[in-house]
Amino acid sequence: MRKEFLAVFSGFPDHHFSEEITKRLREELTVRKSIVFITACPLDYAQNDDDCDGMHEMFVEQGLGFEKHCVIDKRTEPAEAKALVEHADCIFLMGGGVCEEQLDLIKEKSCYEALLDCHAAIFGVSAGSMNMARNTVDFFESMEPFPGLGLTNITVSCHHDPEDTWRYEQTLRMSEDRVVYAMEDMSAFFIKGGKIDVVGTIHRVENRELHRLTEEDIRELERDEFRRVFDTIPEQFDKFRPRYSEELFAFLNERAGIGPGKRVLELGPGTGQATEPVLRTGCEYHAIELGEHLYRKMLEKYGRLPNFNIVNDDFITHDFGDMKFDMIYSAATIQWIPQDIAFAKTFELLKPGGTLAMMLTSSEYKSDNEALYEKIQALYDRYYKPDIPYTHGKFQYTAAPEYGYSEVERYEFKGKRVFNAEEYVAFSGTHCDHIVIPEPLRTEFFEGLRKAVLDAGDRVVFNDTYVLFLTKKP
Repeated sequence: MRKEFLAVFSGFPDHHFSEEITKRLREELTVRKSIVFITACPLDYAQNDDDCDGMHEMFVEQGLGFEKHCVIDKRTEPAEAKALVEHADCIFLMGGGVCEEQLDLIKEKSCYEALLDCHAAIFGVSAGSMNMARNTVDFFESMEPFPGLGLTNITVSCHHDPEDTWRYEQTLRMSEDRVVYAMEDMSAFFIKGGKIDVVGTIHRVENRELHRLTEEDIRELERDEFRRVFDTIPEQFDKFRPRYSEELFAFLNERAGIGPGKRVLELGPGTGQATEPVLRTGCEYHAIELGEHLYRKMLEKYGRLPNFNIVNDDFITHDFGDMKFDMIYSAATIQWIPQDIAFAKTFELLKPGGTLAMMLTSSEYKSDNEALYEKIQALYDRYYKPDIPYTHGKFQYTAAPEYGYSEVERYEFKGKRVFNAEEYVAFSGTHCDHIVIPEPLRTEFFEGLRKAVLDAGDRVVFNDTYVLFLTKKP
């Protein structure tokens, strides 16, 4: 699963953690058997050993030492490196070197997928922090961006110092094409469950304009991180998220004329809950998926099919080049995109006469067992206190004509799902706002749900309505 706790650091010039940083590390690093450092200077063995010991000593100084610590560099055999990452409690991407050399080392030592899949906390400092982002710029080497590890969308410029005019100018140049977060030393981003906390002095830089990070900036970053929270549970998501009715897809494919020779784009397919009925028409299917683990699950399921194409990127910023589509569709995804961008960009990507299809599932379980419904509602009243509330229900599907589309048509199709207690709890755990309920409330909430369904005969019935919104580009 995707990491539960990430820390992005700028630098520690005095080789000590601040009091604020130490407090957060103490809260999160409750298991400390092994910490693995990954160097950004793969061939500098003596320096790597010194840095590994010195950085571990920073943890020891605060009473946070690990039973074992080691460094991965060119000396480390791939099998050993992979095992170290898989069993680590904390992985620390070091600085002091070249960003791309660290990324190459991670891939060369078979650590890339292990790093994405491990359960460790992942930290970065300097070059290591820059490599945690989806898009990285190492201005000591070039202004050309390159893909990082994709653990976060926060592109950083480390060691920011207003008195360092050369570095300041490079950060401003970076910001001409992207938003950059200029971090002064002893600053940090802490990222957990879609929530972001900030320590120290960090600036937001866009179009060469710089300002101190505000609460609204942090909320914007959290909204972006929250879009990725499903990526923490790919297997659970694949098994328990609702599918859509065959009747809906038969209707949609006929109305949009989808089949061989037609090009289709699915927005955020997850693990394919709405993919196969379109894919099997023989159309040229394309998808764009933000989550790394969800993307890999899609490749695992459909990657061998000749008409299947997918990219792991953000629809908001992805450049589709000259591609145009006969249909663009979304299954409970488009509402995660700002409405103006969603409608304007899909309109631009559609061919004249092309179809935009937006679907969602509306469910109710009260009519089958009102007593169970009341018990579950009482549990929500008591425990449903997510760190980040779900606010994307405000998306106006019928607003498409404001962006050039034809009038929106609405259709409904019916379905039913029956869960036992374990299945219901697993399904509930796939809701984004349920994933971010803090402990211990989350565990108590899910235990309450399990008991309520068990007491109701180990059965809960969902009556589903699959809602389809259709509109066209004239």
